Amino acid sequence: MTKKQVTPPPAWYRKLSLDTVRKLLALLAATLYVAAIIALVVVKFIPGKYLVVLVLVSAVAMAVILRAQLRSHVSTAKNVWLIALSLLVGVVSVGAFSTAVTLHGFIATIQQTEYTTETYSVVALKDRHLTLNTLATAALLQGDHSESEVTQELARKTPAKPVNYDNLAALVTALNDKAADSGVLSSAYMEAVRDNTPQIYASIEVLATFTVRSKNAAATTVDVSKPFVLYISGIDTYGAVSTVSRSDVNMLAVINPQTNHILLVNTPRDYYVQLHGTTGTKDKLTHAGLYGIDMSRQTLEDLYGTSIEAYVRVNFDSLVEIIDAMGGVEVYSDYDFKSFHTGANYVDGKRALEFARERYSFSEGDRQRGKNQQRVIEAIIAKMNNPRNILNYQSILKAAQSAVQTNIGQDNLTKLANRQLDTLHAWSVESISVDGTGATSATYSMGAQPLYVMVPDQQTVDVAKQKITDTLKGRD
Repeated sequence: MTKKQVTPPPAWYRKLSLDTVRKLLALLAATLYVAAIIALVVVKFIPGKYLVVLVLVSAVAMAVILRAQLRSHVSTAKNVWLIALSLLVGVVSVGAFSTAVTLHGFIATIQQTEYTTETYSVVALKDRHLTLNTLATAALLQGDHSESEVTQELARKTPAKPVNYDNLAALVTALNDKAADSGVLSSAYMEAVRDNTPQIYASIEVLATFTVRSKNAAATTVDVSKPFVLYISGIDTYGAVSTVSRSDVNMLAVINPQTNHILLVNTPRDYYVQLHGTTGTKDKLTHAGLYGIDMSRQTLEDLYGTSIEAYVRVNFDSLVEIIDAMGGVEVYSDYDFKSFHTGANYVDGKRALEFARERYSFSEGDRQRGKNQQRVIEAIIAKMNNPRNILNYQSILKAAQSAVQTNIGQDNLTKLANRQLDTLHAWSVESISVDGTGATSATYSMGAQPLYVMVPDQQTVDVAKQKITDTLKGRD
């Protein structure tokens, strides 16, 4: 029986001593350390005074470690320990680098995009059997935030002459009465027509669709180290958070970083208000979102007599993803309804969404829904106040990255994070809501057709105004 010949290891392997492995790993660990420090400095997420201490202490420690690692010959036992130390430095450095990259990516991604892309449809009555080439007129909404872009794109589709109408109701009436051959409606306008005039919606057909890209306003320069008002807009849609849609949730977060206090002011979606820049007939607050987030923001500025420069947009997808990433939250319910009981309920994202959207189970309807939405926001803030959540920050940021959009610039977001890390103070939250009386009335967007609205109770609005003023000034 012949003895099996063992192939000797290659020459480079025979020359690779334990000392050489130690030195190579030491140089790799040093390189990763430098990359991590550069990333942390560039991101500016850690408060300056802590960053300076971190860099100085870690640099001295790294120099001592590197000096020991680069000695020519040490014992086998010491080699093993030094190699393990290099691996530890490498793992910590990779973790720090990953943290910096994740934070930078999150802050950059949630920024308001430079441009908004929106889909428009050219529609006509089915029984007229019109085509793009036979259209004589096309009704457009005057004041549409993408009006110039829509007009240019329309000219590429049809020879129809654009005709402007003051509001959506006038446009739909002109289309239905055959005063206009066609209408040009965004996806948000189409949803409003479907929900408010279903008969007209069923009578129209889409002749063509196109997308337009319009430039957004520049990011706000509000100083978030001082008290400010943030508009939280919950849009009535699933999918991309940048979608223009009705504002189903309209909440102000009055944030005072100096007292670590937040006042949440809920305004019901059906509140009957004067849309900013319009005269005459008022409208439901939710319809303001049809004309872009700035219309909603400015309308609330008019209602409460305060400056609202910053906003954050979330949609129904956002709630599910963020709360699931946090491992669920505890919300308080005032009533037994569906699968919820009075008192504390621990919910995942799907159940939190159900909790926040329900209104038909309550005699107070949308009023109670607004309170429940505030409870969900309170629960999220309470969960984030728990330092243990820092261990799960990457999952939370990943979920929020595609679910949140804000016009607060990167520098200001970094400044806000710096201050929180510097103080580590928990935030207190107070919630209030304005009230009103249910009625049916004509609206600016949908014309004479009577719709359910909530006529404001001015006393509750005045109380909210005073609360906003007191919070901004740091008064209890």
